[in-house]
Amino acid sequence: MRIIPKILIGICPALFALSACSSSDSTTEADSERPTVVVAYSVLGSIVEQLVGDAATVTTLIPDGQDPHEFEPSAKDIESLNNSNIVVSNGLDFEEGLEETLENAKTAGVSVFMAGDHITVRELSDEGHDHADEATTDTTVVKEEEHDHGAFDPHLWLSPAAMLEMLPELSKAVGAAIGADLSVQLETLVAELKTLDAEIQEIIGGIKCELVSGHDEMGYFADRYGCEVIGAIIPSLSTTSEASAGELADLKAEVEIHGVPAIFTGLGTSPAVAQQLATELGVKAVTLSTHFLDGAANYQEFMLRMTKQIAEALG
Repeated sequence: MRIIPKILIGICPALFALSACSSSDSTTEADSERPTVVVAYSVLGSIVEQLVGDAATVTTLIPDGQDPHEFEPSAKDIESLNNSNIVVSNGLDFEEGLEETLENAKTAGVSVFMAGDHITVRELSDEGHDHADEATTDTTVVKEEEHDHGAFDPHLWLSPAAMLEMLPELSKAVGAAIGADLSVQLETLVAELKTLDAEIQEIIGGIKCELVSGHDEMGYFADRYGCEVIGAIIPSLSTTSEASAGELADLKAEVEIHGVPAIFTGLGTSPAVAQQLATELGVKAVTLSTHFLDGAANYQEFMLRMTKQIAEALG
């Protein structure tokens, strides 16, 4: 039997530990030297990650699966946001609990990019009708218009066309903030989203697309792909609202008139209410992940999964 000197037994673990520690420290140091981009929620975060590649570290603020409408930042979240090179958010009153924090960050000199400022926005008027209103980078004007005309729909990511509209300005803003040329990544991502848009068009084109959703979240998707929104279990752009008995009765009547075979529910909608409504109507209640990646590898996979679920339920 070979005998290992005791002195080597003592030295070897230390050497191995030193080697591992040095590798870990090197990785941590490399990460810490990269610029940081903080993104409000995971679906938008996926777009940013694909755009910046290895040029920056991208951090998602709202945990995947938590309702962005109800999220409140912690002290650590605020510190992360304030120390970033740029923050990317939805705007349009989507991250309701982040609004004050984002305003404070902008006042302190942090770059904040709001996606809603760079797309054609779907607006829900006071009379309940919706129409497109050209987006503007002047957030003061947007807020004043909101009081005059109605509420702006924040669910812009549910249309790849809206993401394509926003991407050039996102690339400019993030590139300038992190000191990187993102033109190659931008070209690649634009091509991929155009392909995604065509795939969704083909899938939805084969069905009668009449949508009943958890809340009023499917407007951009419906406008892009020729669907009709019959109604929502929560007739509001935010999950923080609730439906009255009268509103649910009206929705039930509309579903019966149209003969919709399925209703869709998800984040912020009571599963019990959705299931009861589906049972009374004799239709399926299908859960959609519309607000977070929920295990999808990227935005493209997220959108295709949701589209296929809709097509299967309604087909």
